[in-house]
Amino acid sequence: MKLTALTHLAYLCRYIARTGSGHPRIPRPIFFGFFGLTACSLILLGCGYHRTEPANAVPDRLRNIYIAPLANRSNELMLASWITDELRQEFLRDAFFNLTPRQEADVILEGRVKSVFSGGLSYSSYDNAIERSIRVTCSLKMLDAHTGKLLWQTSDITREEAFLVATDLMGTQALKDQALKKVSRDVAELVHHRIADLF
Repeated sequence: MKLTALTHLAYLCRYIARTGSGHPRIPRPIFFGFFGLTACSLILLGCGYHRTEPANAVPDRLRNIYIAPLANRSNELMLASWITDELRQEFLRDAFFNLTPRQEADVILEGRVKSVFSGGLSYSSYDNAIERSIRVTCSLKMLDAHTGKLLWQTSDITREEAFLVATDLMGTQALKDQALKKVSRDVAELVHHRIADLF
């Protein structure tokens, strides 16, 4: 691109110089088209325009990751399992990490569900909740599998989701489970993004 732009500019300058010596002038449409092409080429060159391929910044020694089942301090028995599954799916989709068994891992991601809180959002005229929210807080950490060194940790992963209250307990529980599964996906995405930002 550099050679082409400079060649265009040099040719244009020579031709303009020759027009003062009795040579025919450049027609305006050709002049402005030629000048525009040269200017665009130089602008792109000055901005450092170039194509780059995405580079993997994750060191080779940290690529193999084991995700341990999360501990659970809440009364939602399936929640830790759902979050663990979503974390594993999130890292499986990542081209820069390899999900491995513990014995083959370079790093270990582990954590726990710290708390789950549910409260009313909207109420009927009889003070009965018709919509509730559920808020989940987790703590996680990433360790070097060979040395045990702490590489990353957080204690404030919190996500919240609303769900409707059904006319029966089973229906309400099913809607709450759907909300918890959505929270699990949100937690997994946030954890993945935070770890990826380390590199």
